[in-house]
Amino acid sequence: QMQKEQKSAAALNQKRDIAIQKTESLRSMISELDFNQDDYTSLDQEKDQLTTSIEELSGMVEALTAQLESRLAFDYADPVRGFDRSKVKGIVAKLINVHNPEHATALEVVAGGKLFQVVVDEAITGKAILDRGKLQRRVTIIPLDKIQPRRVTGSACNKAEEIAKKLDANAWPAIELVGFDEEVRAAMEYVFGASIIVDDSKAANQICDLTKTRTVTLDGDVYDPSGTISGGSKSSLGSTLSE
Repeated sequence: QMQKEQKSAAALNQKRDIAIQKTESLRSMISELDFNQDDYTSLDQEKDQLTTSIEELSGMVEALTAQLESRLAFDYADPVRGFDRSKVKGIVAKLINVHNPEHATALEVVAGGKLFQVVVDEAITGKAILDRGKLQRRVTIIPLDKIQPRRVTGSACNKAEEIAKKLDANAWPAIELVGFDEEVRAAMEYVFGASIIVDDSKAANQICDLTKTRTVTLDGDVYDPSGTISGGSKSSLGSTLSE
């Protein structure tokens, strides 16, 4: 099983590297072209799609790596003598409570690889841990004093509820389906704040189209404002947040 997951991680890394190369190639092409608005718009959209793919693949790689190396464990050495360990809040997955187990799969998809990132109080704390914490695996740090929260607008939430009601469905901002200490709100809004969870695929599709907001169904299917739809196997989804 571990070898299979290692191969999956390697394959995802390869796809990510290819996407990065394509992104850099597009940037080079844009700089060399005689400016044409239509060409620029087309290339810019493709660049955004590739950037999104890179982020998603990076998240998947982090998730698989975390699974291979005790995904919910974060061990580190004190970076300085007398270090205050309360500065390290912990892994995102351990900092939240899922109100309803039925939402676990959708919330895992919303969070992606960020579920295994580590929240700290300040960027200087994160840097100290990365430099002198003797970490055994790669880790992404979320510093509360620097992270930019993401939020679904109030108008988008209202529109989503209106659409869902007409289709006899329900829609919730993902952030409202998890519990957490207010101390880490900025990190949780960064992880969960930009998506809406919907319990019906037709409603999810319409909400995405009309509010330009990323929606995720209870089965983990994703409707993205860029026009992409993703889904499929969900055999292992929800296992982390339902524990």
